[in-house]
Amino acid sequence: MNLTLIRYFMAVAETGSFTRGAERANVTQPTLSAGIKRLEESLGAILFERGRSAQLTPAGARFLPRARLLLQEWTAARRELRQEGKPTRQRLRLGYVSGLPQARLAALLGSFTAAHPDMALEILEAPAATLHRRLDLGRIDAAILPLPEDTEDMTLGLFRQRYLLAVPPQHPLAHRSTARIIDLQDQPFVIRPQAEIMPAAEKLFATLNVRPRIIGRAESDHGLLALVAAGIGVAILPHWLADDSVATLTLPELRDSHRIGLVWRKGGEAAARPFRDFAAGHDWDAAARHPVIGH
Repeated sequence: MNLTLIRYFMAVAETGSFTRGAERANVTQPTLSAGIKRLEESLGAILFERGRSAQLTPAGARFLPRARLLLQEWTAARRELRQEGKPTRQRLRLGYVSGLPQARLAALLGSFTAAHPDMALEILEAPAATLHRRLDLGRIDAAILPLPEDTEDMTLGLFRQRYLLAVPPQHPLAHRSTARIIDLQDQPFVIRPQAEIMPAAEKLFATLNVRPRIIGRAESDHGLLALVAAGIGVAILPHWLADDSVATLTLPELRDSHRIGLVWRKGGEAAARPFRDFAAGHDWDAAARHPVIGH
């Protein structure tokens, strides 16, 4: 059966007009009419009532779903055959936690895709709990996030993320290199509630009976940095983020740091392997002003 004639039939059936059907099929009306007549002769049935509008006959109405199916099957078969012999692109669904050095991470992802054009990379930024849940459900293959210190299975350590106290340049503490938690009593404080450091910081403040005055909450560490630079308050920030817009001090009492690494789901080793090997050789020293590398 000639599929061109099937397309003529569908064009008329869907527009309800031989004139508009010819326009859709990009042929003249006499050519379309002749094609419809040939199709009707081939089927042994009249498909349209000729008149001011082209109405389907009962036979035409029965033929309509079959005609649509014929075209769909032809399209699917052609697509399938055209894909034969073409290499299948491997997919990597990668998540990463908020609060990582974004510029360096973006550079890593860009370099990886350039080096692996055969891989289809899908990325997701989300909180650590969300990434762990998606790993468990098999919705992502791997993720870059904080790792427990005693975890080695299906993980690769990349670098350590330390934390500094950031204060406005004109702040009384700005000339110092270190600060104590007691120095933060009643200080205007801005926080990112979802930051990985917050549970350890809150526990330390409570233990030492220190109550910073929380005056603002930001959605990102970059938002915190902007608030500190503007003189709104002080904040605890990842060491890689600090720049010349703020003064930074170490907090010796806050010894908590996070081991950042790649974790992949059970059964997802093959998908994660190319990125794991690439990330292991990445120059993480450039990810921060004062990096601490660790595996």
